[in-house]
Order: sequence, then structure tokens, then C-alpha cells
Amino acid sequence: MKKYVVLGIICICFLSFQSRVIKVRQGEVFKVILKANHSTGYSWQWENKTKKSIVDSVYMDYVLSDKAITGSGGNEIWEFKAKSKGEQKLIMIYKRPWEEDGDIDKKEILVRVE
Repeated sequence: MKKYVVLGIICICFLSFQSRVIKVRQGEVFKVILKANHSTGYSWQWENKTKKSIVDSVYMDYVLSDKAITGSGGNEIWEFKAKSKGEQKLIMIYKRPWEEDGDIDKKEILVRVE
């Protein structure tokens, strides 16, 4: 199991907002929590990931809601680590992985690494 040195954790929760701006320091790990329902086949995908990204996705998990009724949704929890200073927009799309088009939601997160 890999261990990460975490100087601080910042949690950004998305309920109905389409965009956010977050500030982190280089080396920090931050979380993005997105509402999801995997029983429909939909999941969140990091659309604009590149090798030159100033952040890196280090962990993703899906957690059912407390009610845990069949077909009910939950949250995808993404953890990112700030690798280098700068500014980058993360574009997250909610879609079925096997469909070319058809994303039903999109979130934009502007990350500023100091």
C-alpha cells in the first residue's frame, strides 16, 4: 500500500454547482466528491487528463448512500495530489464509459497550486 505525505486535505463537495475554484499548496492532497449512481452505468470521468497535468489522481472510490436501497445512488470520491505550481481546470463528465456521446452532467474545477 502506498503512503502519501499529506500536508493538508481539502474537500470540495459538489451537489448542484457547475464550477468551483480551489487553492492548494504543492504536495497537498484534496478530495472532490461527486454525486453518482453506478447502478445506471454512469460514472464520473476526468475528461481533460494529460501527462502535463499539475495534479494527479491518486485514488477514486464509490460510496453508497446511507440508505443503500437497491438502485439508490451514492458519491464518487476522487483524491488528487498537487504535483507542481500553476493553474489547471479539471473537467469531469458523468457518462457511461461505453458510449461515445451522451454525458448528462459536467463539472469544471479550477485548481490553483501555490
